[in-house]
Amino acid sequence: MQFHDNRQEQRLLLYSIAVTVIDAALGIAVGLSINSSSIVFDGVYSVVDAAMTALALGVSVLLAKGSTRHFQFGFWHLEPMLVLLNSIVLSLSCGYAFLVALNDLFGGGRTVSFGPGAIYAVGAGIVALVAGIIIGRQARRLGSDLLGIDARNWIVSGVVSVALGISFLLAGVVHGTRFDHLAPYLDPAVLAVLSLALLPLPLRACWRSARDIIQIAPGDLDEEVRRLAQDIQQRHGFEDFTTYVAKMGRARFVDITFLAGADFGPRPLNFFDGIRAEIAEGLGSGPPSHWLNIEFTHDRQWL
Repeated sequence: MQFHDNRQEQRLLLYSIAVTVIDAALGIAVGLSINSSSIVFDGVYSVVDAAMTALALGVSVLLAKGSTRHFQFGFWHLEPMLVLLNSIVLSLSCGYAFLVALNDLFGGGRTVSFGPGAIYAVGAGIVALVAGIIIGRQARRLGSDLLGIDARNWIVSGVVSVALGISFLLAGVVHGTRFDHLAPYLDPAVLAVLSLALLPLPLRACWRSARDIIQIAPGDLDEEVRRLAQDIQQRHGFEDFTTYVAKMGRARFVDITFLAGADFGPRPLNFFDGIRAEIAEGLGSGPPSHWLNIEFTHDRQWL
């Protein structure tokens, strides 16, 4: 696994916060001026995104500290907790937006200045999609879930804005035609559809982070560790082994115990250190993002 560069991660998060705050302020101002609930929702969504990104920046700073006297395994647990909080807040935002949209639909719709709305929405959408792509690439390169959260939020915001722009253009097309009476319903209808369409994204992220928090063993890591341990067992003559794995944010915790039979015989200390090094190399792991605990015993009760 490639180690992340906290300083670069923090710079990207700072840039993202600055752009998000500007985008949110502009979106809320435009939405209020043209009476568009969907654009206001997009701006409020950006405010929530900026707050979550600020928390992500704080977590990134803590991750760079490593272990402390009171947090001896580091602050890795904060990463999935932040993802869970982010996902819950965004899920609630989508739910609230859907209720607002239903209220507007049953209340006769909204009269919106669709021309300025289309210009703003398309422009903001393009900026958000470009930001999401750039940050997403950096997230994969640095192995950062924090940047991954931010990239996902930018992509979501971009899709929302572009969809709004398209709906506003359609409203402009039907204006003055026999379908003109439907124009006030376009803005809340789009908001309702988008809020429901976006809801699965934070819910999926919520489930993934919850798996980390309750420490459900990741299947791919478990299989990889068992395959390595089985190979070492066969080559070095161990009688049996047990493995335990867990994932906490970007950190991986691996515990392997090998059982040596009665005929195993004495071995020099560097033999066991060599096995530890072989496992670490096989997993492509090392501190600070991996915790490896490799044990050897003659007593089966310690397995």
